[in-house]
Amino acid sequence: MLKIIKEIKMGKSLYEYDVHRTDGLPYALYFSEISDYVDQKVPLHWHREFEITFITKGRIKAFIDNAEMILEKGEGLFVNSEMFHGYSKIENEEGQFLTAVFDSSFITGSDSKNYLFKKYVEPVIKNDDLRFVKFSPNNEWHSIFLNNIKKLFDVKIPETDYSEFYAREMLAREICLLHDNNDFFKAPDLRGMNFTVSKMTDYIKANYSEDISVGDIAKSANISRRECFRKFSESMGVTPFDYLDSVRIKAATLLLEESDKTITEICYETGFSSGSYFSTKFKKAMGCSPAEYRKNIKKQRSQ
Repeated sequence: MLKIIKEIKMGKSLYEYDVHRTDGLPYALYFSEISDYVDQKVPLHWHREFEITFITKGRIKAFIDNAEMILEKGEGLFVNSEMFHGYSKIENEEGQFLTAVFDSSFITGSDSKNYLFKKYVEPVIKNDDLRFVKFSPNNEWHSIFLNNIKKLFDVKIPETDYSEFYAREMLAREICLLHDNNDFFKAPDLRGMNFTVSKMTDYIKANYSEDISVGDIAKSANISRRECFRKFSESMGVTPFDYLDSVRIKAATLLLEESDKTITEICYETGFSSGSYFSTKFKKAMGCSPAEYRKNIKKQRSQ
């Protein structure tokens, strides 16, 4: 079923807490018009799922972490798991697009240690140069990727028999294309990047476990505290505090999933000053406590 979406529900840490599911399966297909969103923009956010966007009319501006680009009709965008991203309206452009949001478990199953995940999905997720891919119909393998997406959205769900299997097949093909071309990815084109913001976000990612202040963040880019707030607001639509919290929460979710460290150890390792503050921030961002999150992940992986 193609759903119409007009808002992103998220916490202060920019984590989108909406569940993307279709008939209980971990994927969803959406239609959006950029002018329908508040302030005519999809705010900067992140989620665990992969996201693929295809432009059907006009043009929109896309933001991935601190890079910017224009997406035109017929072009597409792949956003890797847990990447900050958002979209905004271009003046005098209508900007309509389709989006597929899907968890890797839809393709490989819920066990992150299984063969299919390890062989095909993990290399995509862990490629630091594959934060995103902009797809153009002029490139041969890009064209194949875009055609798969168009086929996916041509399926009428649930009217078409076996539509869920068909959706799974098309999305698996996309991951295979990314996997097959994984060795050829280079760092994304930085021409659209705001380098002042890039310096600050890089500093945050390298030092989030420390007791850092807005002054420290501003100093990393040789600007004032006031300018630091302005740059984050203009480029990313958030405050430096929001971005710092979101990076810390992302790091905490990974440790909760992949390590046996205690909640207290994870709290301090990710830069939070106290266990109660960590729990409060985590629950606001993820909708559950750190302990509940770990329990839910273990339950999903045992299914």
